[in-house]
Amino acid sequence: MFQRQALVIGNDTYRVKPRRTCVNDANDISCALRTIGFISHCATNLESQTMLLRINRFRESIAPNAIVVVYFSGRAVQYNGHTYLMPIDNNWISSENVGQSAYNAEEIIGIMHTKGPRAVILILDCARPYQTLVGETPFFVDREPLGLLQGMAPVHPPPSTIIANSCEAGATFFGLADNYRNSIYTYHLLRYITRPNIDIDTVFRCVALNVEKSTNGRQRPDRYSSVYELLYLVINSYSKNLARSSTMQPDQQLR
Repeated sequence: MFQRQALVIGNDTYRVKPRRTCVNDANDISCALRTIGFISHCATNLESQTMLLRINRFRESIAPNAIVVVYFSGRAVQYNGHTYLMPIDNNWISSENVGQSAYNAEEIIGIMHTKGPRAVILILDCARPYQTLVGETPFFVDREPLGLLQGMAPVHPPPSTIIANSCEAGATFFGLADNYRNSIYTYHLLRYITRPNIDIDTVFRCVALNVEKSTNGRQRPDRYSSVYELLYLVINSYSKNLARSSTMQPDQQLR
């Protein structure tokens, strides 16, 4: 039986423009993953060095052929076509040191693959507005000449990788769920990720469609995949109707 392992990070207490729900998002996702059999490591409000240590420690724990989930809720910036995940001590990060002080999403995927997992699933719930406000000015607006842009750049996955983004690259709207506890993306992800006999691509498709519906098209999640098998996080061996997941529509068959 293959292992299922997860690293879950939520950063709220940024020196520049703190967040509100990222720690809640991380704690709730980690709890949900544990209920479906994942060994989940949850860490919150990480500074640069601590975040690096957590990522490297998790990489060393990965078992061969494991399904690996890495979830990040917090701030991300684009620079030179790459997405960097930000630690909370972001007040001193600039284009000159972003590569050493923040964490390139593609490099995180690459180091996870060095351990020979069955698949790596990277979930990025990033770049939401300050508190409950919508349409904030670009991240590091006072540093625009340095070339840091708010949000996530396109990431192209290596083999056996899925990348799920809570919004399109360059998006300016990021929703808060009605419960005021979670982002709109994580709220819908929590609804679907623990349901049995639904392949992970269908999970992300249902989440994306519900986020788009909930925000009237103002937030559109996207995903990239180089996984060519049907990959299930939860399997109920007593179910006799596994095939229906391939045709499932959001909020029609999943209740």
